[in-house]
Amino acid sequence: MAEIAQIADRIVVLRDGQQVAQHDDAQVSPDVLVQEMVGRSVERLYPDLLPPRDEVVLRVQGLTSAEGRFADVSFEVRAGEVFGIAGIVGAGRTELVRSIFGADPLSEGTVEVDGAPLRLTGPADAIRAGLVLVPEDRKSQGVIVPFTVADNLLLPNLKELAPSGNLAPGKAGRLAQEMSERAGVKGGAKALVSALSGGNQQKVVLAKWLERQPRVVMLDEPTRGIDVGARAGIYETVSDLAAAGSAVVVVSSDLEEVLGLAHRVLVMADGRVRGVLERDRADAESVMSLATTS
Repeated sequence: MAEIAQIADRIVVLRDGQQVAQHDDAQVSPDVLVQEMVGRSVERLYPDLLPPRDEVVLRVQGLTSAEGRFADVSFEVRAGEVFGIAGIVGAGRTELVRSIFGADPLSEGTVEVDGAPLRLTGPADAIRAGLVLVPEDRKSQGVIVPFTVADNLLLPNLKELAPSGNLAPGKAGRLAQEMSERAGVKGGAKALVSALSGGNQQKVVLAKWLERQPRVVMLDEPTRGIDVGARAGIYETVSDLAAAGSAVVVVSSDLEEVLGLAHRVLVMADGRVRGVLERDRADAESVMSLATTS
């Protein structure tokens, strides 16, 4: 947004392929532009959250990285709760969620989903237990870039969609199109992922997991590199997941995003938990104070 004011003379705002505003001067408040792009005010960019339920869905106890990235991390996430993880670069946030997903090795600790301990030999164990991860780097870890939207949506779900191992091409095409439409992916199921915007690529990553109705969804930097309109859509998805009873974990370097989305915020520094703040006590000052504690 700051670049627009620096380099532009005039501004035209588009939303859903239609021109919704025009400004003869580029010195327009970013809040005004966001409202025009998204169709609602900045204050309403983050959806209202329902109170979480009492049921604990994800329990993490004494997790320690085998690679020394974090140590003795414990927390619980309830059904319907959005649980934020904050911290500065190098705090161990990404390494933590990757380890919970089985992608990185652990030396100590346990992970439970709905009270059942997981034996994490790899991501497949987490996925079978209903725990999924939207990774930080969607292009190298979240999607198969040269493949179509349909391929990316169907491949992780073939066992559920075709238990016998045979999925007719016609049925596959219809299912993929339905999935892409539900996720709001622009371009359709036949489009190559490489041709999509960052926001639409992220919708593909989300859509392939949501088809499985996961119990735990972990999102690492879910809105990095995408426009404000796509951000609003992802925030709605987070809210919908929580409302449906999933436990949602959001890792983000955008402090405003964490504070706007989460019921509670866990703050990490140097691979350690420095505190967990309730929503009514979490603000930028308190989070940064904990994040810079040595």
